[in-house]
Amino acid sequence: MSRLMASRLRLFVILSILAGLTGVFYASVGDLGSEVDRPTAMVHGGIMWLFGGSLVWFFEIVLIPSRYGARIRQLYFLTAIALKSLVLVFIVIGGGIFGRAIFHGLYSLDFIFKPEFLRILIVVLSVVFVVQTINQIIRILGGHTLVNIILGRYRQPVREDKIFMFLDLAGSTALAERLGDVGVQKLITKFFFDITEPIIEHGGDIHRYVGDQVVVTWPLKTGAANMRAIRCCFAIDDYVAGKADQYEIEFGAVPSYHIGLHGGPVVISQIGDQKQEISYFGDTVNTAARIEQQCKALQSGLLISGELLEHITLDTAFQAVSKGVVQLRGRAHETELFTLVRTAA
Repeated sequence: MSRLMASRLRLFVILSILAGLTGVFYASVGDLGSEVDRPTAMVHGGIMWLFGGSLVWFFEIVLIPSRYGARIRQLYFLTAIALKSLVLVFIVIGGGIFGRAIFHGLYSLDFIFKPEFLRILIVVLSVVFVVQTINQIIRILGGHTLVNIILGRYRQPVREDKIFMFLDLAGSTALAERLGDVGVQKLITKFFFDITEPIIEHGGDIHRYVGDQVVVTWPLKTGAANMRAIRCCFAIDDYVAGKADQYEIEFGAVPSYHIGLHGGPVVISQIGDQKQEISYFGDTVNTAARIEQQCKALQSGLLISGELLEHITLDTAFQAVSKGVVQLRGRAHETELFTLVRTAA
């Protein structure tokens, strides 16, 4: 199981348990009528809410963010909310049918028109609407960016060590001539959508998109912990290769790209007023960008600085191959560059 899926499942379990506890609480304070005593109602409520909550959160937390929910994530925001709300209505109704059938032996749908059911439906849809809105905001700003802005972590400039990956689509000019501006933009949009999963899976934080380039960051740690950035590069290769047939059918070409990796100290600050973002300043950022620009000259799809490589404990699945020493624009000293290859099994 992937790290990303494991984290989603943990969140799913936590939210499902909370749904069950909500059902217990709801039954403990609600009007029971004359059907059952309160302890029994609390047990029934907990089980019913656990069942319904599990379906709701599996759909929202596990299915939608996965590759199987990609089509829904690509819908317009309001369309996606409408579709998901419709699905959730059926889930809540299904939960009601399940509970009545199991605990009361009733199979009619008359409960749909009762005020109690309508209150539950409104509560569930309200909670899910809030969750969907938050998810959309996270998708626009990025999870880490949103949290850092809320906490004010970078209201004042802060110095941190970061790994930067600059990934740039290769041959975009030729693609634009063949596909047209709209066609190449569709390819870029699909490409960036597709590679998000391997980036997130390997702990990368998508900083920004600039034209046909994406900038990804990781905390610069020590040893094997920094291998996430390298594994991410090869995971992107594998992911794109797995979708090669789709790209060929839709665009007549499989995207090729260059990647530059570098790490070191940067100054991080929250900038802007009405449009705020987290921005990085320093030689590390510029160097990573210029390393990526060397990929074409050195005929390599992936380049990493020797300085960053010193902070990484390569596992046996990868080997570093020197590509020589270059003088990068804006740097006083030369930089040794390496490419990385997978070793034979």
